[in-house]
Amino acid sequence: MRYLVIIKDYFSFNQKELSGIFVLLTLIFMILLANIFVDHRARREKFDTREFERDIMTFEKAMHEQDSLEKEERKQHYHHQYPAFAGKGYDSAGGLRYPEKPVLKIELNSADSFALQQLRGIGPAFARRIIRYRDRLGGFISKTQVMEVFGMDTGRYNAIAGNLFVNTDSVRKINLNTATFKELLSHPYFQFETAKSIMLYRKEKKKITGIEELRSVKGIADTTFRKILPYIRTQ
Repeated sequence: MRYLVIIKDYFSFNQKELSGIFVLLTLIFMILLANIFVDHRARREKFDTREFERDIMTFEKAMHEQDSLEKEERKQHYHHQYPAFAGKGYDSAGGLRYPEKPVLKIELNSADSFALQQLRGIGPAFARRIIRYRDRLGGFISKTQVMEVFGMDTGRYNAIAGNLFVNTDSVRKINLNTATFKELLSHPYFQFETAKSIMLYRKEKKKITGIEELRSVKGIADTTFRKILPYIRTQ
């Protein structure tokens, strides 16, 4: 009986207390429902990324189009600035490709010492030797004549041969009918005996009328004649 009294004391509620309990239970039930709804929505939003992925794809597409547009603009600008390289300024990936450095070309009969020093293995001293030899010759008729310059070897010549070319318009020729013995000897291709033979022949004939006459001059071999031929004239 005692326990029944205790239970009755603790679990007996008046009308006002019952209303409070009902309101409390209602609030608890609503909180539980809200938690379930929010948790369900959060899980749905967490795992349903389709809309987000579509946004990413749209953004990447826009960026790609913008990048292509910028590359095309750079290409057009490059072609406008460097028309000689139009169509060659971009690699296969669309990146800017700088034009290759042009190959150095030196015209032997007009080059000065500074120009010759741009060649591999040619310093100031060697450049002066080439110019002095060119002056003695009257000009180069072939770039292979550089091999005749003192100190030039095959290795050094092969390293620069691709950079050399010759314009023969300025080659100076010797007039065989007016040249002095000293002038003939100053040329690298006129040895003492060759110069002497020409002077004696000219004195005998009074005048050399044609270059081919030298073929019959005693002391002038056929190889010597072919060598001096580009540097002589009779008028």
